[in-house]
Amino acid sequence: MTITAPLSRATLRPKAQLELARRATPVRLRFAAVAIAVLALLTGLVAALATTQRQSATAAAWQHAEPLMVTAQAVDTSLSDADTTAAASFLQGRVEPATLQSRYQSDLIRAAADVAEAAREAGSDPAVATSLETLSMDLPVYAGIVQDANFNERQAFYPLGAAYIAEANNLMRTSILPAAANVYGIESGRLADDQSQGVSPFLAIVAVLALIALLVVLVLAQRWLSQRFHRTWNVALAIATVIVLALGLWFAVALVSQNSGVNTAQANGSRPVSIFTEARILALRARADDELTLLTQDSDSTYQSDYTSTAAALGHLLDSSASTGGSSTSIELARAKAAFGSYAAVHNQIRHDDVAANDLSDAVMLASGSGAGRLPLISSNLNSDLSRGITTSQATFANTTSAAASDLDGLIWGLAIGAVLVAALILMGFQPRIAEYR
Repeated sequence: MTITAPLSRATLRPKAQLELARRATPVRLRFAAVAIAVLALLTGLVAALATTQRQSATAAAWQHAEPLMVTAQAVDTSLSDADTTAAASFLQGRVEPATLQSRYQSDLIRAAADVAEAAREAGSDPAVATSLETLSMDLPVYAGIVQDANFNERQAFYPLGAAYIAEANNLMRTSILPAAANVYGIESGRLADDQSQGVSPFLAIVAVLALIALLVVLVLAQRWLSQRFHRTWNVALAIATVIVLALGLWFAVALVSQNSGVNTAQANGSRPVSIFTEARILALRARADDELTLLTQDSDSTYQSDYTSTAAALGHLLDSSASTGGSSTSIELARAKAAFGSYAAVHNQIRHDDVAANDLSDAVMLASGSGAGRLPLISSNLNSDLSRGITTSQATFANTTSAAASDLDGLIWGLAIGAVLVAALILMGFQPRIAEYR
């Protein structure tokens, strides 16, 4: 009878360790599969949030902030034009030209309608409520003062009529136009904020880093599984890797395109709109200064002082903005600059006739007469150039911003569906290896 010696503890330990390791391996595989699947879902979530943030901000700039800014701009320029036209009409004499009277009435009607539209678009927004209320209350008061001025002019009470026009202009400059400018400034700031959010890099960078990390983890997982289980390919994980790579490329290309579109809309759209709007208001104010100087027969020196500062600001704005925007913007700015040069030349001649030559009648004729070389036509050309620049820039903004928002169409759903599919493929890819230990 053969007696077998009992196995020592040292002999049993390696076998027990192997058994423990064998039992622990499927647990580790399950943990790795779940961890990588969760990483895929989190990556998809972060990328979708980055896309949603950018698309929402871009759409808000296009659909809400910019339309309200355009309305505020229209209020500002309509009121400025109405004030200038009222002074020009009064300067013509007791019989108001029908064209100027019609233009003045149209400006007031348009301004009132735009104020109502701005109030509707702004809703209960407290930031602009006070300014809109000021516009609604003071605009009828302004119209009443101008009406009193016209009545006194028809009755040959010229000095009293001129005083009323000066009072109306003072109300326009001290209350109405500042309120309109405040609404425009607030909406311009909101548009800038939306555009900034539309190209915010934080979430996008986090999403890109997560996509890269997921790709690296998938490659390393496949490499480890291949070495550990002696399998050349894991089809499910390979497909998941290809999907992640495709989603990453789609995400990167879409965001680069959208980012470029928003920046282009800002450079060639919203920024030129602000420049042309400010220039147009300054140009209308400069003309009103010249007309009111003649109406008051140089009794109020503040009008020419204001003209000097206004003309300097307008000239600087046109000079410093020459390289702003695209080719169409540059063309309109060049035209406006040339038109302002012509305006300044006529202004100098009017001041010469009025002050140096002491010939008020010639100065009034030059400031109010029709035909080439007279202030109304030259001012109208300048106003048309600036107005055309506003219209062109607004169209550029709307088209470019809407295109930028559409660059992200479908990406959110693609990321969501892709992340779920990748997570499922990861679990499927690990399952056969886990099953080998059953």
